[in-house]
Amino acid sequence: MIVRTKWRMAAAQLALWIIAAGAVSYFGQQAYVGAHGLVASRTTEIEIAALSAKLDALKAERAAIEHRIDLLSTDRLDPDLLDEQARADLGWINPDDRVITTR
Repeated sequence: MIVRTKWRMAAAQLALWIIAAGAVSYFGQQAYVGAHGLVASRTTEIEIAALSAKLDALKAERAAIEHRIDLLSTDRLDPDLLDEQARADLGWINPDDRVITTR
């Protein structure tokens, strides 16, 4: 003899809906603030933009260094740049000299 089958069926359906709602809310919360969620993707985009700006600055600095190296090559030797570099490396600066560094 089965007694209270309606109550058990109602309780089972209620438990199923509660479990389903819990799973949906858990995965929804993880999709928003989880390790691969929307907040993390915004943070990653900001970090990518900052690193791209830093990369551009480093590329510009490298181009400037390559230009200075090109000026010191044997076929296009710039005497002023050579004199400036030699004085800076050897520490031979006359007290009467005016030195302006632009680095």
